[in-house]
Order: sequence, then structure tokens, then C-alpha cells
Amino acid sequence: MIDTVDRTTEDGLVGEIDRSALEAHIDALADLRRYPGTDDQWEAAEYIVDELGADGVDVELQTVEAYTSVPVSATVTVTSPVREVFEDAITTAFSASTPPGGVSGELVAVDAVGHSATDLPDLSGKIVFTEGLPTPGAVRAIDEAGAQAAVFQSPTEGQLHEMIASPIWGSPSVDDVDELPDLPVAEIHQRDGAWLAERLAGDDVAVTVETQARTEQRELPCPVARIEGTESDRYTVVGNHIDSWHEGVTDNASAVATSMELARVFAEHPPKRGIVVGFWPGHSMGRYAGSARYADRNWLDLRENGVAYIHIDLNGLDGADHLWAQHMAEVGDEHLDVLADGPLPMETARDEGGLLGGGSRPGRNSDQSFWGAGLSSLLSGARFSADHEDAGPVGGGWWWHTPEDTRDKIDFDLMAEEARLYTAIVSRLSNSPVLPHDYRETAAEIRALVEQIDDAAAGEVDFSPVYDRLDRLDAALDSFAAVAEGVDDDGVATGVEDVQVRLGNLLIPALYMESPAHEHDPALPHELLPYLRVAETLPDKTGPRAGFARTKAVRGVSKLAHNVEEAADTVEAFLDRRA
Repeated sequence: MIDTVDRTTEDGLVGEIDRSALEAHIDALADLRRYPGTDDQWEAAEYIVDELGADGVDVELQTVEAYTSVPVSATVTVTSPVREVFEDAITTAFSASTPPGGVSGELVAVDAVGHSATDLPDLSGKIVFTEGLPTPGAVRAIDEAGAQAAVFQSPTEGQLHEMIASPIWGSPSVDDVDELPDLPVAEIHQRDGAWLAERLAGDDVAVTVETQARTEQRELPCPVARIEGTESDRYTVVGNHIDSWHEGVTDNASAVATSMELARVFAEHPPKRGIVVGFWPGHSMGRYAGSARYADRNWLDLRENGVAYIHIDLNGLDGADHLWAQHMAEVGDEHLDVLADGPLPMETARDEGGLLGGGSRPGRNSDQSFWGAGLSSLLSGARFSADHEDAGPVGGGWWWHTPEDTRDKIDFDLMAEEARLYTAIVSRLSNSPVLPHDYRETAAEIRALVEQIDDAAAGEVDFSPVYDRLDRLDAALDSFAAVAEGVDDDGVATGVEDVQVRLGNLLIPALYMESPAHEHDPALPHELLPYLRVAETLPDKTGPRAGFARTKAVRGVSKLAHNVEEAADTVEAFLDRRA
């Protein structure tokens, strides 16, 4: 019998991380404003390729055709009952641009904006004033409620956070291009929002909103490095984003530098399974366009050979007080085991949710373009606690998405420690005789969620087809785990790995996606088993609406049962061959 998870090779590799190299990369990138298709972005891409090439890494400067949007300007002018001009305002990527002179109308305060227009009053012809970040869901809801513009008050005193209003994941296709927002969006400072709120408390307020965003198709640079495996064609994908808001040193030059150092270390010590390192463009101003296009182009190979996706973002934050992590169930134990030796206390995702999502599972953010191909996802790093004075809106510092994200916000010692953690994680995925994926955890999560939805549906839908097949899968996975844990030769290990990859192909899209596996769900908050959640609403529906919801739920049961059945078939066929 061999040790199925290699936790020793990493010990030698983590010592290879060079803090001075990380600092040198930051020095080269810090002054570059890496907006889509700019000279600065191309300079950064060429630096990555030149430096990695000099370090002996196989690297290619690919290009991505992407639909991107760069905010240009915004002004909010109060025209009644008094005149006041807020020139220190910004718009968002993918905001609609106003005609000359802007759009004018009555300002209406909305206390909270969710992700559905049904939660809002009729806003036809109005201009909405609300607090918080202009997220895609909020912008869409306001747009669908009939408003002609929206003004958001920043959640952070003294700062305006650059945002993206498009809900479309990656560049639009003919199927979803109409989902682009048709709403001018402005963000104003807290002090200006407080002034507006006072006026609204006693008067009718009229405003004019002017916004301009430059939205167009661009060719973007996308460096991709590859370290071939010594024993397998399978590989882990490590990703970051090359683009930035302003200088973007912690978001995301620090991740670019860390990824470069990882590539160097593993090129010098080739692993059993390969590693692909992607420096994705179009993360912010293209809504994950770079990683989405890479996934689209390489979907078949990713599905056959990809084993995991590790996203690196917002690392090296000066003053961060804990390690934050999200991961899929099947890789959670090994991920947490690595992080337990990290430089800060360990916590899971911020309890209140927000842009990065609550709980310990990946959300619709962070270049999660690989769910459909079946890659297990992990992301982690140092963050600020929610109640920390420097936390900002996502725990990434008050400077997140602002011009203040500069070199002084980096703690290089912490950055190096985080790089060592990523090295250990990648090593376990790349050097273990058997992948450290336990799909019993995934099956258990599916069962628990189905039971939760079934209970909420109160007997309105028959979930027995799913339970029956989960019973089969559970029994097969127990026997499969015994084989995996008792592997004693490379042939069996390869067979186990083939099954693990196929389980990812089947169970990850079934658990995380509503769209077909080769497409991308919107960049909006989601729940696991999203296509079954409609069943939870059935007790509150009557008439035709209940029938419509039941139709979707029944189809969702068939979809999930089918994927679980194929997963059980896969494991049972392997066990039969071993018998």
C-alpha cells in the first residue's frame, strides 16, 4: 500500500518561495494601470512572459477577444429644491451612457435593493437613490422596475469603489447580450449621500445624472504558463487576473507575482500532474472574460484532464487578521489541513455573505469559469474580519477597487507565507498518487440539500428518483474509497483518478450550475442546486403559477437524478472491473 495523498513533497517546495522575487515583481507591476487593452496591460503581460521564460517556464502570450467596459465619468446635479453639483462621482463598467445633458427626473429613495424588481415599487421615470455598491443584481432590479437612472451612496466613508454592472459571465453571446444593463449608474460619496437624504426627508428632489462608459470589443493579452506533468496529462489550473482598477497592487498585482513564483518553483521541480497558470484579462471590466474564454476554448480538454481550479486574489493584505477559505466539498479537508499551518487564524467565508458569498462554498465571482468542465474549486487567502476598521465592503481593505490600492498596502512577509500555502495546496493536487478528492463529501452535500428543499416543498414534488440513486452512489463510493485508500500500484491509481475526474464532470455542474455544463451561469448570487430551488416556493403558490413552478421542479429532479445515476454507474463499473 502507498500513501495516497503526498503531504511530504510540499515540505521541500515551500522553502523555494523567494520573498525578494515577489517584491521585485510587485515593483515592476505597481505603477502600471492595467486597464483592458492599454499599453500598461500589454507591458505587464510581456513582463510576465519575459520573466517566466527567463526562469525556464514554458509560457505563451495568448490573446482574448473580449467585450469590455471602462468607466469614464459621472456627474450628479441636484436641480431642485436647490442646486448642488456632485462632480466627484463615478460610474460603473457596463453602465449605460447618457445622452448629452444627462437624464433628469424626480429622485426616489429606496432603502434596500435586492435582486428582483418584484421587491421594488413602480419606478417608471424616476431616478433611484439607494445605499450600497452598484452590483449587477441591484442594477438589474432597478432597471426592470422602470427607473431611468440610479444613484448609489458608497458604503465606505471617503471612498468610491469601482464596480461592474453587467450580470453576463464573460463576453456576451447572441443568447444573453440583451441582459446588458440599460441604466445609467452613478456612485457618490457618503457625505453627498447624507446631504441628499436630508433633502429627501423634507422636499421633492429633482436631479440630473450624466454618465459615460467606453464599452467595446477589444483584444486583450492573456499569458498562460504550463508545467507538464512527469507522469500524467492531468493538471491543476491556477488563476489570477492581470487587469486592475487603478494600480491595483493587492487587486491583483500581488496574485500575479505569487502565480509567477509558483510557476517558477514547479518548473524547477516538475510535478507528477501538470499545472496551468493563467493570468486572466477582463476580470473586472469584462466580467471574467479572460477565464471564460479560456474555459470555452479548452472545455473538452479541461473536462478530460483538469482536476482543480485555484484562484488567487487579494493576497498580501497589510493588516489582515485571518485566513479566509472557500472550496468544494470533495477537496475541503485537504485544503483546511494545509491552511491550519498558515500564519493567521483560520475562518471560513464572511458570515454575512456579500460579494464573495457566505459559507465555505465558492460563489459566482473570482473567475469561477470552470464549474461546467468539472474542476473542483479552491480559493483562500488573508482577509480582514467583517468588524475590522480596515475591512472595506468585502474584507479586502477599505482601498479595494479604489486609487488607494498601492504598494504600501502590501505585507511582503504575509504575501510570502500565503505563497507557501498555495505551493503546498498545488503540490498535494499535483504530486499525490491519488487525487485528494473525496466525492463522498459531495454526495452527502447533495443529499442534505435535497432533503432541505424537499422539506420546504412540503410534498409538492416527488424527490424519490434522486434519493434512490443517491443510495446507489453512496454505497458505491464507500467501496470505491476502500479501493482508493488501499492503492498499491500505479495502474490502480490511474483507474481511481479516471473515476474521480468523471465524478467531477457529473457532480460539480449538477450541484453548482443551472445552465448546461458548456455554458456559464450569470454573475449573480446563487444557491447550490439552483434549478431545484423553485420547489421551495411551491407551498406559497396557487393556480397556474404553482403549475409553472412544479414543471420546472419536476424537470430539475430528472436532471439531478440523471447525473447522480451516471455517477453511480461510473463507480460501479470501476468496481466491477476490479472484482
